[in-house]
Amino acid sequence: MKILVAGAGAIGSVIGGFLFKTGYDVTLAGRGEHLRRIRSRGLDITGIWGNYNLRNIATIEPQDLPAADTFDIIILCVKSYDTLDAATMYAPLLKQNGVCVSFQNGLGNMEAIASVIGDGRTAGARVIFGAEVPDPGTVRVTVYADQIVIGPFQQKNNLCKGMLEELAMLLETSGIPSYYADDVYPHLWAKMFYNCPLNPLSAIFKLTYGELVKNKDIVSVMDDVVKEAHSVAKAMGIVMPWEHYTDFLDLFYAALVPSTADHRASMLQDMEKGRKTEIDALNGVIVKYGHELGITTDVNATLARIIRAMEHHHHPPAFASQIRGT
Repeated sequence: MKILVAGAGAIGSVIGGFLFKTGYDVTLAGRGEHLRRIRSRGLDITGIWGNYNLRNIATIEPQDLPAADTFDIIILCVKSYDTLDAATMYAPLLKQNGVCVSFQNGLGNMEAIASVIGDGRTAGARVIFGAEVPDPGTVRVTVYADQIVIGPFQQKNNLCKGMLEELAMLLETSGIPSYYADDVYPHLWAKMFYNCPLNPLSAIFKLTYGELVKNKDIVSVMDDVVKEAHSVAKAMGIVMPWEHYTDFLDLFYAALVPSTADHRASMLQDMEKGRKTEIDALNGVIVKYGHELGITTDVNATLARIIRAMEHHHHPPAFASQIRGT
């Protein structure tokens, strides 16, 4: 099985690196100094899952695509706002019976992929470990909260179940806990309940997750974010394991935050590097769905506006055209 990891940033490099070190046929796709360092000096992985120097990993950049090979699986790890462009760019590299799997933050990614690849060849994954790129060519695994869960975009039109099950097995064998589920949506929404309170507040206050929960006023805001998101999920018919939002909060404060207490949100890292954030695929999409359903999402809307304002304030030339109201 040939696997392309499209978007070899922090998470993509860890996924691709672990598959490669176990002997699987992996190619990393991306651009910039990080990929060039991997190509010339190898990939260094450090952190809680061990230290590895991985040399001779195959890499491709956009200019290489016309001559690139085709792949059974494309693991898409780009930022959510680049999903449609990336799916369009890499679609010609997917074999006729292949599958493209979103390993991304937020909601709406599978819909964008399916518009290019097709419903039956689109899948998603709940990824809830943390990583960062401290230097080009190096990734550090910082925290781990739970297993990767992989499942199809549509249960009734799942043309690649066997391939998705095999991908979960390959990841598990490589050392990244993973499993397949016929219905991935409850897991994606559970990650929303986790990301939507933590990402924007970490970016606003420049605090780790563990530092955030030490402030009772911040905790109150996080509670309200989850309450709104849970109401939207229930109205959309998502079958969640928590009947009441407080049941999730019990898990959130007792297990999920403590296991990722030292993590600095990817949204904070994006802000510090002058990049656009994924706020529209997180709190922003909660607001969008809430508006469509007639559900009030004022706290999520306020956080989304603050993050967009921060983007605009720090980077007006690059982001001015991307600021839009909720």
